[in-house]
Amino acid sequence: MLVLPQYVMVVLKGSVPMAFGGTQEPAAYGELVSIGGLNPDVNKKLSAAIASILESKLSIPKSRFYLKFHDSKRSDFGWNDSTF
Repeated sequence: MLVLPQYVMVVLKGSVPMAFGGTQEPAAYGELVSIGGLNPDVNKKLSAAIASILESKLSIPKSRFYLKFHDSKRSDFGWNDSTF
């Protein structure tokens, strides 16, 4: 999968009250949207990489987050007075 950094955007919201599995221990929820390129194999690799980052940088165990993957059409994104 080709990743062009100029098209990558990350939004982090800290200190959001969240209950996961009945506790308020550190947890996370993320959504990853792509214009093409997602499939079960790619999603699995991305999930593992993101899990590693969440665990090492934010101390969120791999068992305490969900990721939602969504593959979109180019025409679903507007940018620079047009669509992709």
